[in-house]
Amino acid sequence: MFIKDEIIDTDLANVSSLDDTLPTAKATKTYVDSTNTISAATDTTITSVQDNNHFQYDGASSKWVNRSFLDFDKIAAPADPTTEEGRLYLKEINANNNALAVKLQKAGSVVEVELTSPGCVCECGSTDGAKDPIYNFAEGIMIVELYCGHSYEMSIPNLRRIK
Repeated sequence: MFIKDEIIDTDLANVSSLDDTLPTAKATKTYVDSTNTISAATDTTITSVQDNNHFQYDGASSKWVNRSFLDFDKIAAPADPTTEEGRLYLKEINANNNALAVKLQKAGSVVEVELTSPGCVCECGSTDGAKDPIYNFAEGIMIVELYCGHSYEMSIPNLRRIK
């Protein structure tokens, strides 16, 4: 059996929309070589690649993009990872508050650890949390600023330096 020259496509420049041509090995390799990078794919937007960029899916554009930061969607909690993995995520606390959290192994069990501000309940009823406390050892006080706008100052009784 012989193949007629007119059905052999040697450059893939004018690809037929019908099943009536065959590409040569060279034409196929040239095509694959020119489109086998991430930036050549049609579902990516790769610009200004820098050290420590990573690949992340952007649901708004339905494309994979390079970023120098991580975006997190809030979720209640992911499934537990295996005991030799960690899983970092944005946890939805309530309609007004999120927390950066990680699930990892502690004392042989997978537990959730919140990495963000400490929880607290203010006299005004707010449960929005607090910034990290400020320890002023020179004056023997601790200051806690809450996200509701209130601040508290507490004495640190029996304060003594041990080293």
